[in-house]
Amino acid sequence: MEKVQTMTSLQHITNKRRAFTFADLSMAAANCGSSVVSSSIVFTAAAILVIVVALLPLPGYAAQGPFADLSGNWAGGGTITLSSGSNEKILCHATYDAQAAGNNLQLALRCASDSYKVNFRGTALSSGGNMTGDWFESTNQAAGQFVGSIKGNHIDARIEGQTFAAFLNITTHGNRQSVSLRSPGGRVSTVTIALTRR
Repeated sequence: MEKVQTMTSLQHITNKRRAFTFADLSMAAANCGSSVVSSSIVFTAAAILVIVVALLPLPGYAAQGPFADLSGNWAGGGTITLSSGSNEKILCHATYDAQAAGNNLQLALRCASDSYKVNFRGTALSSGGNMTGDWFESTNQAAGQFVGSIKGNHIDARIEGQTFAAFLNITTHGNRQSVSLRSPGGRVSTVTIALTRR
């Protein structure tokens, strides 16, 4: 008998708390001049807003452009083949500065061998997997444009100037990069370089 009375008392207290809670909510809605329907709409809208905000990319994980992983100072060496057929060792230093979330790139490249020297600067822009840009070489006072494509970690481009044309291939794996330049008919016919980020 005492057990039944205890359970009845607990149920009565629970019902009172439940009734108080709903009464409280109803009073709050009445004080705000809102109906149950409008409260539901507000709640739904708030829930949708929370979901949308949760789905937005965090600043640290925003989509990055194709140049984002190139930034830094690189150095290395390789071989150049002159139009005469002779080969020379070449040393290079490169600086890449990725901007606009990795979609723009400022680059500087300095290379030197026994008989060849180049001081190259350029600006590259990427859009939809394509690349365009301008370049200037101070040693020979030459300038021009380049166009190309970007697929993953690989860049293919054609460099053109008033008296110069070449095909450029760049492949990057982490802190290692291979650069290949071919200029049929030019004083330097091919350049092959391996760079490492410092």
